[in-house]
Amino acid sequence: MKVEVSVSKDRMSAYITLIPDEEGETISQSDILKALDNAGIKYGILKDKIDQLTVNPIYRVPQLVAVGKPPVDGKDGEIELIKKVPEYEEILGGKVDLKSMPSKKRILVKRGERIARIIPPTKGHEGKDVFGLPVKPKPGKDPQLNLGKNVKREGDVLIAIQDGLLVVKDDGTIDVDETLTVSGNVDYSVGNIDFPGSVEVKGDVRPDFVVKAKGNVVIKGVAEASTVVSLNGDVEVHGAKGRGKGLIKARKNVKAYFLENVEVEAGLDVIVDRSIENSKVKAGRSVEVTRGIIVGGVITAGYGVVANEIGSNLGVSTRIEVGVDPLVRERLKVLEAQIKLDEENIRKLTKVLMELRKLMERSGGKLPPDKLEMLMKVSQTLINLRESLDRNRKEYEALKEDSEKKAKGAQIIAKSVLYPGVEISIFDRKFYVERILKKAIVFYQDGEIKIGGYRE
Repeated sequence: MKVEVSVSKDRMSAYITLIPDEEGETISQSDILKALDNAGIKYGILKDKIDQLTVNPIYRVPQLVAVGKPPVDGKDGEIELIKKVPEYEEILGGKVDLKSMPSKKRILVKRGERIARIIPPTKGHEGKDVFGLPVKPKPGKDPQLNLGKNVKREGDVLIAIQDGLLVVKDDGTIDVDETLTVSGNVDYSVGNIDFPGSVEVKGDVRPDFVVKAKGNVVIKGVAEASTVVSLNGDVEVHGAKGRGKGLIKARKNVKAYFLENVEVEAGLDVIVDRSIENSKVKAGRSVEVTRGIIVGGVITAGYGVVANEIGSNLGVSTRIEVGVDPLVRERLKVLEAQIKLDEENIRKLTKVLMELRKLMERSGGKLPPDKLEMLMKVSQTLINLRESLDRNRKEYEALKEDSEKKAKGAQIIAKSVLYPGVEISIFDRKFYVERILKKAIVFYQDGEIKIGGYRE
């Protein structure tokens, strides 16, 4: 019996072909093993298969009798995000807030936060061919890593160097973007926004939604009965239609094309191109409508208000207050109320104290324990109230004195017309416009409100 041995090209499989000298000839296991040994086959010999061939030989057809051990290739390296988008169930929690759900899918990171780890590639494990020789594995590849904006590598960890939005691009670039850009409207598809950097919205902010950012906020469309807040920067919005419940607030400046029935607060200036209608506007420095009108509502500014027209020929109630920073004005109101309350409480407690002292005189200088305790409490409370009253009066007078100095530079300018129905307050003085005043400047001088002419 002739035994032919053949091996696959990858040396991972060995075959024998039995060619008999005469029909019905058999072969032993030792003959087959000897043929394999002579061919150098040493690994992965299938003895069960050989035993089958000795019992039921198959002639002239190659039979698999040895199999190598294939190598295990190494795994490619990976970039694994440490901070991930929560699962749907985690987003829901136990309460569904459709306005907040989309925002939870944004991955926000803070400066110094670990955002991803680099998992290195593995080498894999060697295999063996049928000759017993090692077969090298294919090692894994290093992960594709492109450090983008505001990301640094420390060992096998990526760290954010600014607050922002974690973005992983198709080419593997990892960014921490300081600006969140919304290509359309802020609505149920985007959700409320609370972002540690700046925000740019290409569309509108739909009713009842909130856009809040640490940096600047730019709304290319209209803020409709919504809340837009910049904690440290400016808010720029094409327009705002508040419907009596919208709020635009910035630590620095608010800029808009128009404002309608909305509340606006700016630490510095409010600058509007066309109109402010029926709105409540507060600015630490000034409010200016560069090419239009102010009609209806209440406008409060620390130094000045400027518009082409203020009020309307229909006599719409419009109140303009300048000469006191809005925050200072509020503080003065609080102090004034507290001073009145303290004075009233002092009067009442002084009366109680006098009654207790009279009772002590009638009792030979003694009081029952409960009355004595009351006397001590009333006395201490009076001391505290007088100290508080003294502090508040000093602060009130200092603020008023400072405000009056600032009021001397405050003014209201109507470049074209100042209409009847406008109520003007400068410092603690009031003036009611009763007739049309063209090209007017209203200012504070010698403790009075005065009117002058405006020239370009």
